[in-house]
Amino acid sequence: PEIDVSEELDAQGIHRFQELIGILRWAVELGRVDIMTEVSCLSQHLCAPRVGHLDAAYMIFRFLQRNSSKNTGRIAFDPLIPPQVNGAVGPDNVIMEHWKEFYPDASDRLPHNMPEPLGNPVAIAAYVDANHAGNLANRRSHTGILVYVNNALILWYSKRQNTVESSSFGSEFIALRIATELIEALRYKLRMFGVPVEDPTNVYCDNKSVVTNASVPTSVLSKRHNAICYHRVREAQAAGIVNVLWIKGSMNLADLLTKTTLASNVKHDIADCIFANKSVLIEDGA
Repeated sequence: PEIDVSEELDAQGIHRFQELIGILRWAVELGRVDIMTEVSCLSQHLCAPRVGHLDAAYMIFRFLQRNSSKNTGRIAFDPLIPPQVNGAVGPDNVIMEHWKEFYPDASDRLPHNMPEPLGNPVAIAAYVDANHAGNLANRRSHTGILVYVNNALILWYSKRQNTVESSSFGSEFIALRIATELIEALRYKLRMFGVPVEDPTNVYCDNKSVVTNASVPTSVLSKRHNAICYHRVREAQAAGIVNVLWIKGSMNLADLLTKTTLASNVKHDIADCIFANKSVLIEDGA
């Protein structure tokens, strides 16, 4: 939509477009994560939409109508703790003492006035992805994040990044930093509710260089302009807040929240996985 050159809408058309986007945003808030990327991209044109943007909004409604039988959009709230994603790879034999050499003051900050934790502890996991230079107008990247508590999807995030990155390494690290901040906020909130949160959050990323720099204490950053995100994530790793793991791109569910060019069958497969809490393999070249 960012390179659409169709005629600009009149006042009535603008009002109609804004109404439709508002409805779609509510649908996303209620769990229709399968249209979140498209809605996010169209939301960037609320002030001066064009005819093509309005047509795209109608197409999203048509997508929901045609696929209502295949995908009802109901999120399954499963309390079971899922196993680690098959094939996930992390650093070998990294112990906390190694991290203390680099971040001696790093710690998981507990709320000073939190209630006594009761019940069974929960496990938090997150999928992170970034579509590098996905915006064709200004080449900004797009961040996608899915956060699970046990086997229930709790948070979903899809938004254009604020800066232009020269490499996928930079855009993925920005996405990882955003995910870290969302996870820290969620862990704080759960603890204030009296929910036990004990283990680090597994964060799944499909960029090996980012995972290595974030999870290996002795790794060295070669791009200084990514230093803030680099140290922000590494300090959270040293504090035991996150545990960054690498997975194949074909297993990354956050792919749904970064790309608008996914084939329909791939979109349905990932959405089915999210709504039914199953594992999915994205077909190569789809």
